[in-house]
Amino acid sequence: MQRATVGNVELLALSDMVGKYVVAEKYPDVADQMADFQGLFDDRGRMAMNFGCFLVRGDGKTVLVDTGFGPEMNGKLIEQLDEVGVKPEDIDTIVFTHLHGDHTGWALDRDTNAPRFSKAQYLVPKKDWDFYKAEDPQRPGFTRNILPIEGNEALELVDGERTVTPSLTILPTPGHTPGHQSLLLSSGGQQAFIIGDAFMSPMDLVHPDWVSTWDWDAEIVRGTRTALGDRIAQSQALVASAHLPNPGLGHILVTDGKRSWQALPE
Repeated sequence: MQRATVGNVELLALSDMVGKYVVAEKYPDVADQMADFQGLFDDRGRMAMNFGCFLVRGDGKTVLVDTGFGPEMNGKLIEQLDEVGVKPEDIDTIVFTHLHGDHTGWALDRDTNAPRFSKAQYLVPKKDWDFYKAEDPQRPGFTRNILPIEGNEALELVDGERTVTPSLTILPTPGHTPGHQSLLLSSGGQQAFIIGDAFMSPMDLVHPDWVSTWDWDAEIVRGTRTALGDRIAQSQALVASAHLPNPGLGHILVTDGKRSWQALPE
C-alpha cells in the first residue's frame, strides 16, 4: 500500500495480490529479443506481476478504480481497504479500466450476486460490455464478476470521456481490450494518470510496439501506448498502473529517447 497526493486529492495504491508469469509465453513474437530485460525475470523466466487497484479520495467522494482478482485468488483488496478505514459501503463509485477478470474480481458478493460495494455506481466500459457479452462461450470472469449486474440501477455503461468527479475524468485508451479506459486526475495544478493495463510491464514502456497475448488488438494498442506514453512523459505526471512493479505508483522517464519506469519512493 502506498499513498500519494495530487493537489487536494489522495491517491492510494492497493495490491490485491502479486503473481508471476512466464514472459516468453506471453510475448511469443519477441521472445528472442529480451536480453536487456533478464534482470526482471527469475531463473524460470518469470516476471512478477502486481494486481493493483487504486483508491481516489477527493471532491467529497471515494472512488475505487478496479476490484482486483477476487476471493478465488485469495485477494487482499478488502483487507487493504479496511486498513485505510474504508468499508465497501463507503465507496461512491467503482470505475473499471476494463473487464478482464483480474480487474473485476471483488465486484459482486459471492453469496448474493449483488454488488459488493452496495452504495456505489459501477462505471463499466460499454465496448467491453458489448464485446464480452457477445462472446460464445462467455468468459468465466465476465459471467461471474460482471454479467449479474445487468439490470441493476448501479450499472452505467461508459463510452468516451466521462467526468467522475470534478478532479477525475475517464479517457478512452482502447487496444488492450475494445473499451479499455484510463483516468486523468487533475487537482491543484498537478496531474496523475491511472492507466489500467495500457502498459503492463517495463518492457512495454521501452517497446510500445511489443504485443502480449493479453492484448486484444495489436495495431490499436500500439497506437494507444505511443500516444499515452508521450502525453504522460510530456506532462511529467504521476502514473498509477495496475501491473507495473508493486505498488504501481511512479513516473515514466525519457532518457536518450527511451522510456523507463521510476517507482515512487516508499
